Amino acid sequence: MYRYFEDEIKEVKEALLNMSLYVEDMIYNSVLALKTTDTDLSKKIIEEDDEIDKIEIQIDEKCTEIIMRHHPLARDLRFVLATLKINNDLERIADLAVDIAWRVIEISRGENGKIAQEIEGMGIKVKDMLRNSIKSLTEENYELAKEVITSDKEIDALKNGIIEEILRNTDKVNLRKNLSLILAVRHLERIADHCVNISEDVIYILKARVVKHHKENL
Repeated sequence: MYRYFEDEIKEVKEALLNMSLYVEDMIYNSVLALKTTDTDLSKKIIEEDDEIDKIEIQIDEKCTEIIMRHHPLARDLRFVLATLKINNDLERIADLAVDIAWRVIEISRGENGKIAQEIEGMGIKVKDMLRNSIKSLTEENYELAKEVITSDKEIDALKNGIIEEILRNTDKVNLRKNLSLILAVRHLERIADHCVNISEDVIYILKARVVKHHKENL
């Protein structure tokens, strides 16, 4: 019976990994679309959100089945409960990638120059945070989870720096465009926050410690 339980847990981990790879591509493509003002790519990202919603429901249902069928305890129970939260975080990250795609459609034409390059750099770091947060789960790597959490300060600093630069260069002609860029930066910062949430849940699974709002427990 326990072997069957282990197989189901492995299945959930694989589903989460596949979902995260899907979401990672959405982040990359949304930032690329912002850099090049590619509205066709933006529309593709928006359409992909339905698929992420379906995967989220499938994982939720699988976790519910595991709880009802196996009544897991201790670390096994922590894994299933944390997976439900991680699944929701991944779905929210996908929503934020879609939000960035909508910002591209608002801008609708022209490249965004230096600011877009800085946003692209921030996007790469955020994408790496997502990859490492999921890797910390699949490899049960506490140090990697902690690294994701501590790297959030760098993302906050990047967000503040980019927004300050946008505001310095804002004029009436570019007001709407710059507002869309500011919102895109904030969407990326929120994605980073969800990556931190995932890593906090990984630490909960591995160490049975709640570090949310208590970073001194890392």
